[in-house]
Amino acid sequence: MEHADALALIDGDWKVIEPSSKPAINKNTHTELGNNPEPQLYNLASDPREQQNVAAKYPERVQSMLAELNNVRARGRSRP
Repeated sequence: MEHADALALIDGDWKVIEPSSKPAINKNTHTELGNNPEPQLYNLASDPREQQNVAAKYPERVQSMLAELNNVRARGRSRP
């Protein structure tokens, strides 16, 4: 799944968004793009609007989900 300009992965109630060095705000529309230089992790069951980034609280989950996201990306690149 793509979230703004960054890739995201949902696993059960959890959503991780990979870090991005792209702009956080679209200067033309003043719209938040969801880009952040730090990984973002949300528990969609308790925070469906993605207001509380809990990545610092669950670093192991962030790392495992980002690893899976990279595996998905690698599989996509290896397709003919």
